[in-house]
Amino acid sequence: MPRAPTVWQVSIPMTLRRFFSPSVQMALGLGVFGLAGYLFVALTGHTLSTDQANLAVTLYFVVNVIGPGIFAALEQVTSRAVASGQPVRAVVRRVSASGGSLAAAVVAVLLLLAPFAVDRTLGGDWVLFAEVLATPALIAALSVVRGLLAGLQRFNGYAMTLTVEGGVRLALCGLLVVLQASEAWLFGLAYLGGSLLATLAGLLWLPKARSASTSPVPAVPPVGKALLALAAATLLSQLLPNLAPLAVNSRLPLDSVVALAFGQAVVVARIPLLLLYPIQTMLLPSLTAAVAKGDHGFVARRIKLALAVLCGLGMVYAVVFTLVGPWLLRTFMGTKVDPATVVTMLLAISTVILIGAFVAQPALVALGRDKTITLGWAVGSAATLAMVILPGDPPFVAALAQTVGPLLTLLVMLLGLRAALRQASAVGVTEQTDQRGVTS
Repeated sequence: MPRAPTVWQVSIPMTLRRFFSPSVQMALGLGVFGLAGYLFVALTGHTLSTDQANLAVTLYFVVNVIGPGIFAALEQVTSRAVASGQPVRAVVRRVSASGGSLAAAVVAVLLLLAPFAVDRTLGGDWVLFAEVLATPALIAALSVVRGLLAGLQRFNGYAMTLTVEGGVRLALCGLLVVLQASEAWLFGLAYLGGSLLATLAGLLWLPKARSASTSPVPAVPPVGKALLALAAATLLSQLLPNLAPLAVNSRLPLDSVVALAFGQAVVVARIPLLLLYPIQTMLLPSLTAAVAKGDHGFVARRIKLALAVLCGLGMVYAVVFTLVGPWLLRTFMGTKVDPATVVTMLLAISTVILIGAFVAQPALVALGRDKTITLGWAVGSAATLAMVILPGDPPFVAALAQTVGPLLTLLVMLLGLRAALRQASAVGVTEQTDQRGVTS
């Protein structure tokens, strides 16, 4: 007769499973990924001259605008299509074609803007511009891979891509510091190298994922149309938080320590935004399934809970960052001047508001309200762009614009979400009434 397992034989494997659970791995991967972005700005600030450090920070913002800024939509569309039960191979064909076309269009626009962008934004460095041109294809491939893993709920594989991307960036940037590299383009190459190897790491998980099955649910919006709407939305969602440092850099000299300090302050203030990676990635498939089942109450409860938690934690974060933000910048970023207290406070508040908008977005994606998302980010970006050019102290004006714009975005999204849920509930009641009439 087999002997019953002891308490230790049961508890130890359970503990290991919890440690290696998808949520824990996502948190670990996110930590490495976030640390890499933070140290990229910190190391370039400590290692490079002021003008080269400004170029490295500018590249960081530009790459995040045209990379994840556009192609996060490709990940969301892929995830939603797979989570809806569509065949994985068919989804891959459609999103690859649409993503390739989008990447080609972005490169064409960048080439048209090259004479202005290189001189005014990248300090005449054409090597940095070549790295910018490589970004669309690279991030498009990574987005498709992550979208497949998220839609199939293979969050272990998704977490691995975050870990590899951040880990490679950390290693390469550390190597450049040891070698005393003095050019911003070398650090840019290290930054993009992390994305390349993360794509390859994610591909290793897909053969296992293709055998997975998903429950069939009603059709979602066509990939092509959805990608265009969400691409515009995600581009604006990245443009909006990055408008402020780009505006300050353009209004102050390239060697300005004030411009560098403001750019570094924005990067540090935005660290909590990294929490959105696991939240959005893990929310969207479950919300899509709930909408397909007609369980709109589940969607409302999840979003209300997330926003309530955000409000509480956000107030604490705003106070803490306002008090210790300047010290963090001096100690870890090598900032030579402190941003004004009001600027630090506004950056913290704007970060909390941005998180609220990003939390509401997956619910709108699941409900198929892609145009509402685009409208929200468009309104916020237009308001921010109109404000950053106003006369006054550039850092204060930019920080104020960075708060007002996201607030308008959040309001548009919440109003759209309320309208969508009310409409869905009304349709559900009508269908139930019709079914009772047919039955009777």
